[in-house]
Amino acid sequence: MLTFVIAYIVAGGRDVTPGIATFLTISGTTALNMWLDRDIDALMMRTRKRPLPSGELSPSFCAIYGFSLFILGFILGLFTSIEFAFVLFLGLFFDIIVYTVMLKRNSPYSIIVGGFAGAMPALAGWVAVNGFTLPGFLIASIVLLWIPSHIWFIAIFYEEDYRRANIPMFPVVFGAKKTAVAIAIANSILLCILLLLYFAIPMHPIYLVIAIPIAAYFLFKTIKFASNPDKTRARKMYKLASIKLGFVFLAILIARFLA
Repeated sequence: MLTFVIAYIVAGGRDVTPGIATFLTISGTTALNMWLDRDIDALMMRTRKRPLPSGELSPSFCAIYGFSLFILGFILGLFTSIEFAFVLFLGLFFDIIVYTVMLKRNSPYSIIVGGFAGAMPALAGWVAVNGFTLPGFLIASIVLLWIPSHIWFIAIFYEEDYRRANIPMFPVVFGAKKTAVAIAIANSILLCILLLLYFAIPMHPIYLVIAIPIAAYFLFKTIKFASNPDKTRARKMYKLASIKLGFVFLAILIARFLA
């Protein structure tokens, strides 16, 4: 949701309606995701206390609740634009259909394609104001290329959980070392995207001072992790990945206002 807010503000948005629509669709999609994953959530230590596997909510209630929230948000999104509502729909499509139903239980590459769902809020923030233009795709790409580090590092830490649930996550299939190499490749491309974004929208040079060094530092730490991977450091890298994304989007926001 934070990526939507910053992308929306940077794009020049001020109306709260798109924000409410995005919040509702994200909430609805999350509920539907938990409804579909309730069986494997019950097998994993880090998810077994969620409302469905713990018995706090019934599956039928969760499904109806999630679907209702998404439909309400989607209809609200149509009042902004058809393009914006379409991006909200793509978030549901990639998260529920592509990732959860088609790939998560069948392919170690699920996050690579399913990660488009995580990039949709950032794209929606830009599209709500400016439609489908290059800066929106670049901002969304930042999130897309961040997602492997966000998901795979924590998957290394909880590797046994995924094995128990029979989920062929990339680290489970290929190991921590190859996973770190893949994350390093994604972050190398991310550095290029960050540079392109600077030339795509008017921004103060402070963006380069903040965003580029922290992205480069994370890449360095990822390469270092690949040389000697372990679960404890994987959890630290997972946290560092979120900090990196936060600083990158903060840099975009500050630089845009100072431009």
